[in-house]
This record gives sequence, structure tokens and C-alpha cells, in this order.
Amino acid sequence: MGVSNLSVISDFDRTLEQLFLLEFGNPLPFDLSFALPDKNFKPLSQTRSTLNCYLYEINEDRELRTNEPILRRNADGTIDRLPAPTRVKLSYCITAWSPAQATPGGGPELDEHTLLSLVLQVLLKYPLLPATALQGSLKDQEPLPYATTILPDTSKATSDFWGAIGGQLRPSLEYKATIAIPHQQPVSGPMVITLNLGLVGDRPFYIIGGTVRDANTSSRPVVAAWVRLDQTGQVSVSDEQGRFLIERIAAGNYTLTVRANGFREGSRAISVPAQSGLYDINLTPS
Repeated sequence: MGVSNLSVISDFDRTLEQLFLLEFGNPLPFDLSFALPDKNFKPLSQTRSTLNCYLYEINEDRELRTNEPILRRNADGTIDRLPAPTRVKLSYCITAWSPAQATPGGGPELDEHTLLSLVLQVLLKYPLLPATALQGSLKDQEPLPYATTILPDTSKATSDFWGAIGGQLRPSLEYKATIAIPHQQPVSGPMVITLNLGLVGDRPFYIIGGTVRDANTSSRPVVAAWVRLDQTGQVSVSDEQGRFLIERIAAGNYTLTVRANGFREGSRAISVPAQSGLYDINLTPS
């Protein structure tokens, strides 16, 4: 686990800031704070409103809990098997605070309501965070994307929150975002070997991979070939390097059937796991 993963929560704070910069411009037309909005909280300046995004709760998103690894293909023909990360839900209380010098013609509450309205529109615009906003360890984190949502309050939770922090009840937005926190190192290996992924009950299951090539020119990959494991019906499509990948296969004997435009249908019997670990297939041009 890289050290950068340790800053994933603060990276999300920076992501929120970047999202606002993308939408409102740089510099922001308001001050941004992540402090506790208790009775001692004050706007950061006397001339601009302050938007405060206070992280008040961190929970695992149990509905997204999974043990399925993430498989990532690399340009060099290898694959990375990333253990499933923990999906964590961050809950923010977002409030607006008008400075002492409110906008002429209206009270400070109008400034606050206007800012909350604008921020609400931005957050609703992005149920999935845009890649351009992701900061730090969130940039390359999987699974993607990071789901976000605005949740209206339908209980006493809001008043209980303000009572708990010793603050005064005020209009606020409840913003929740689910991020992934990796906690194990990925395992890398060649795509063309059998890879043991773990157990289903007391049986191991595997991932197999190989390359589809032109039988007349063995160095030429066949792109977009349809590769089917007949006994299970699982299908994979070869990439631009002719490589394919089929996951979650129990040990046993199978038949691979391969079809591609401009080639005759090909097939081969395979065993999983195979001693050689090779599942390459050559197709004859039609």
C-alpha cells in the first residue's frame, strides 16, 4: 500500500475544492473552509461569504462491499490483480456564512441562501465526480467512478447534529460521497498464464488469458476476436493486442471457440489449470 493512499480523505477535500474551482472559476468568489461550524465559527473574511464543508461522519458503504478483485490490463501484456478496496462513505454538512458586510439591498441570510443554491446546483450536476476534479490518490483509484449524492434530511438528525456540536441551527446541505480505500498491494503477472484467484466454497477458481493470432503470420494479433468458453458460456473479446481474459473458472476440461471477421472459426481443448498455462489460439484466414 502506497503512502499516498493514507491521504485519501484529505484528497477528497481537495477534490471538492477543485470541483468548485472548475465551476465557479479561479479564484473562487467565496472562501472555502472545512472547519467545525460550532458557535465560535466565523466567516473567514469580512468581505466574502464562506462556504464550509465539514466532514462529520465516515462509514463503510456495506452495500458496495465485495471480495471480487479488480483486473487491470497493462500495455506490456501483464495484468494487475487488485484486491477489492474498502468502499467508504464520507458525509459532509455544507453551510454558507455571510460576512459582516452583506450584499447591499439584502440581509446576510440572502447571501447565504444564494451561495447554498449555487453550490447545490453544482453538486447535483455531478452524481459522478468528473475525472478533471479528482486529486492526489483519487486520480488513479479503482473502482471508478466515485458516486456522490445529495440527501435531504427527513429526520431529527439535523437538529441533533447542531446540538451535538454546540452550534446554532442553520440551513445546510447534506453531501455524501463514496470513495475507495485500497489496503493491499496489487499482484501482477503475465496475462497468458493461469492465475489462481481464490476459493468458491472449498473449490479454487481461476482466470485464464491468451492471445489470438493470425495463423499465417504468428506475430499479427487478431483484434476483436470473440472467444467463448463453451461449457460456461463466458465470452471475452480480444483487445488491440489480440489478448483476451476470462475470469472465475473452476478447475476442469473446457473448449475454447474463437470467431473473428475474415477468419475461419477455431477451437481448442484446454485444461484449467494447465501445466504450461498457455491458452493462445491461431486462426486461419478465410
